[in-house]
Amino acid sequence: MKKIILILFLSISVHKVTGQKWIVKDSILVFPDGFASWLKRNNGGVDLYNPGPGNGQGPQGNIGTNQGVDLYDFNKDGLPDLTFQLFPSNNITREYLKGIFIQNKNGQFVLDTNYVIKAKGDMWLGGFGDFNGDGLNDYHYITGNYHGLDSNRKYSPEMVNDNWPDRVFINNGKGFDTLSLDIENLTIESTYTADVDGDGADEIIATDRGPDFVLVYKYDKIKKNFYKIYKDISELWLQKFDLSIFGNPRFNIANSNDANGFAIIFTDSSNSKVLNQPHWQPFNFRTFTYAKYNFKTKKIDSYSLNRDSILIPVSYSREDADDYYKFNIHEKITAYKIDIDKNGEEEIVVGGFYMNDYYVKGISRYAYGWKVLGLNGKDLTNQFFKDGGFDKNTELFAHGIDIDKTADGIEMIPGSWGNRGWGELGNYYKIVNGKFEKNYIRDIRHLSGKILDSSYFKNIEIIMYPNYQKNRNALVMYDFNNVKKASIIYQLDCTDISKPTFNTSKFSFCSNDSLKLTITNVNKGDTLKWYFGTKSDLTNVANKTFTDSSKVYVTRTDSLGCIISSDTIQIKKYSIPSSPSLSRDADNNIVSNSIGNIWYKDGVKIADTAHKIKPTSNGIYTATTTQNGCTSSISQGYYYITNAVSNLSNGEFFKISPNPTSGELNINYRFSSNKDVYISVVDMNGRHVIVNRKINSGSKINLESVSKGNYIIQVKDKNGKLITSQKVVKE
Repeated sequence: MKKIILILFLSISVHKVTGQKWIVKDSILVFPDGFASWLKRNNGGVDLYNPGPGNGQGPQGNIGTNQGVDLYDFNKDGLPDLTFQLFPSNNITREYLKGIFIQNKNGQFVLDTNYVIKAKGDMWLGGFGDFNGDGLNDYHYITGNYHGLDSNRKYSPEMVNDNWPDRVFINNGKGFDTLSLDIENLTIESTYTADVDGDGADEIIATDRGPDFVLVYKYDKIKKNFYKIYKDISELWLQKFDLSIFGNPRFNIANSNDANGFAIIFTDSSNSKVLNQPHWQPFNFRTFTYAKYNFKTKKIDSYSLNRDSILIPVSYSREDADDYYKFNIHEKITAYKIDIDKNGEEEIVVGGFYMNDYYVKGISRYAYGWKVLGLNGKDLTNQFFKDGGFDKNTELFAHGIDIDKTADGIEMIPGSWGNRGWGELGNYYKIVNGKFEKNYIRDIRHLSGKILDSSYFKNIEIIMYPNYQKNRNALVMYDFNNVKKASIIYQLDCTDISKPTFNTSKFSFCSNDSLKLTITNVNKGDTLKWYFGTKSDLTNVANKTFTDSSKVYVTRTDSLGCIISSDTIQIKKYSIPSSPSLSRDADNNIVSNSIGNIWYKDGVKIADTAHKIKPTSNGIYTATTTQNGCTSSISQGYYYITNAVSNLSNGEFFKISPNPTSGELNINYRFSSNKDVYISVVDMNGRHVIVNRKINSGSKINLESVSKGNYIIQVKDKNGKLITSQKVVKE
């Protein structure tokens, strides 16, 4: 009994689609042959045969990167391309490189050395756009993430340190023409691109630490430089917000910045520039302000967001010390507007870093995690996150994207996985019953099907990859110290795979036969298991033969570990029906005692299928019956004569004697035309004893070798046309 129960349990448990697998596609970046030599020639003379990160981290032979990673369809072929800042760079002249990797049809990203961006300074932030309206994508980057007194210097060609003008790279079809965005303003904080004025060319919309608040730059095709338009925007913002109090505006809210308008989050506090400290003091300002603007209405709507100090315990502190911290929001897009609990009110969910007042305590301490800020000014983090939202892996750049197809809404994903020695599992937060729930990625497999352990996530940075394939979102993972490890990870929803399909839709057979079923949609790496009744066959065969009735289904496990079941089918074995019994009724019909008849005259199938038929010519009539697809053996023959006398012309006759006979038959005939005559002798089952034997009048035929019984002698002309027939009895 235990064995039967176990088998039934297995049948039920595997008869479902199972598994949410995470699939990794690696080796996605392709560097051209001789890249080390190319790098030597193009990075300001740095002589490294084996490129290394150039930042003191990682072994030689690696190619490092930094925060400037973008995903964009640069060549407009419908496939997103990747950009990476490339180390080593020339740290002496600050000549840095950023490569564009063009995606090919195999899903690999190949570095195009014609479009390597070369400029001064780290190319961290910025983006793509068609600035001159020629149909080709251009690129710009900003120098907002620089600190210190260099940010106050005026532009000069000899500048070799931190702050450089924002640069624009105009695509000429073969490479880039390089120019500055605005050499008078070295304090661009964040940007995005959009065709604001609708002329077919994109503008660069920028926020500024000062003296302007918001700027819109347009490209002059004749002068080949950028100039400011929509100057009234800055005036409008400066009327509403005092730059001496409000600072660091950033386009950091997802899906909020386009040709219609934008949204920003910035700091506001008169305390941020006290005690003769540098202008950027992330701890001292009091609150955030969320503001959005519409280009058509020229209207600004703003909301104050909470920024209370929080005691963060030692378990979440980067420096392992209990202390009070305040939250900071990065200039990159890390904030997402979501109605988490679907109550009609949106919240701002943001991942980022906490900082303590190191200007007072003299110690730099950090913590990382998530914040939920209500537009009503309330801190809602504890309402929507457990443990106060603290998460050491969150890092600077968090992401919001629908990566879990089985969850509700978008998921919040840390910017780093397995970083700084704090675990190696990947994790994300999905909405469950109106709250964010932490999930770990434990079941990961290589695209080949190989199972990977969680150490794959060690020291991994993340960017989003929307619509990776078939409306499936993915993530690009890379290592700062070795971008050769770049890979793509996505969740394989096992409901996407097709269930096993049988080679037939007919699942019945007859008792003298069997049924062979074959799975037709087997792929390389699949494993098949057959379940029938209380039995199973786990030997991974694509076909199986059945000899009895049974309920059957097949499970298929693909190379990535997804399990899906076929439909359950009922196989039925039917008995062979008995042969029909034929008789003649009062109306001279031949009647069968069965249904589903197939009729034959002299062994040849005729069109009649009814329960009874009325023949129009003489002959031996037989029938079979088909029930449930099974056909009986042929019935006994019924000799049917339409008239007692053969339909012959005057003076014509056909005679046989003796009848009954024990052996020989005398054949005598006369026909009006000199016809060749052919004789066939047919038994009552329609089987021919003699077939089309030419015979003359006065001849004999010998029936000594045939069995006793009734036979029909058919007389035909040379064309096979029946002239007449007679019944003869063999004794």
